[in-house]
Amino acid sequence: MYSNKCFVYLFLYKNYLITNNNMNISTASDILSKYYLDHIDEFKEEDGHNKLLIGLKKYVKYINDDNLKVIGIDVGSCVGDYIQNIDDICFERNKNILCFEPNPVNITVLETKINKNIKLFKHCLSNETTSTSFYNWMGNDENISGNGIAGLRSGGSKICDVLVKKLDDVLDEEFNNENLIIKFIKIDTEGNDGNVIKGMKKYLPKTKYIIFECSDCLDDIRGPNIKNPMKDIVDFLSTNGFDTYRIGTKKMFKVNDEYWSQIYDDVKFWSNCFAIKKNDTLIYELIDINFNYNF
Repeated sequence: MYSNKCFVYLFLYKNYLITNNNMNISTASDILSKYYLDHIDEFKEEDGHNKLLIGLKKYVKYINDDNLKVIGIDVGSCVGDYIQNIDDICFERNKNILCFEPNPVNITVLETKINKNIKLFKHCLSNETTSTSFYNWMGNDENISGNGIAGLRSGGSKICDVLVKKLDDVLDEEFNNENLIIKFIKIDTEGNDGNVIKGMKKYLPKTKYIIFECSDCLDDIRGPNIKNPMKDIVDFLSTNGFDTYRIGTKKMFKVNDEYWSQIYDDVKFWSNCFAIKKNDTLIYELIDINFNYNF
């Protein structure tokens, strides 16, 4: 286990090496990946996600531009429990919230939560346009409201036929080149999150904050069927101007570029990542130089 003092010394040493043009950051990725392995419970499930939401609601700034349409997006809305979080982060008067949920039993509940600022889309998102089927998770015999483990490749019984679209195309159709910003998007699609992000490449320059799942479902039949699927999407986001952070309950640390470790693809479980533009100073309000939360 590494103390906070160790992380401070590492930060100062890295700055010294940068100044002297002799930098080797592999030590940083080694220390952080070891912390990850030694503190796996900090990164499991939704506790870290909920911790980060507290910080986002506290520090995310109001966008004071009535000529700019503010968009919040919930991909994999289930029965709409997450909508309030998006509403709290996207608190501008001129905001719109888009919810994507294909499961009919969840749509019935979601429809009761729709208002003038919320629009429901009853299809899937990915990196292609097609028609396919939507499946329950194998071994799950029931499909009742609140089912959050169905997906495009979940391997169980067929639930329904669905349309699949790219978010780029949906936004083009919905807003017709209006001046907009995607302030926050949450993605939870049982293994298809990376494809959803790739399907919004056109709008990534207009996107501020992304929370997406980076779980072991990426490695089984639900995932994209590629080698190192987490590194694939982390690299894609970095190429498009984002840093990606692994979300824990005590720390939230960077995993892209020189901070990447193969351990993050080799050891996965139910957990989430946060992506933010590389030049966005919000990150310094959320975490300190040791990657500890500031709140």
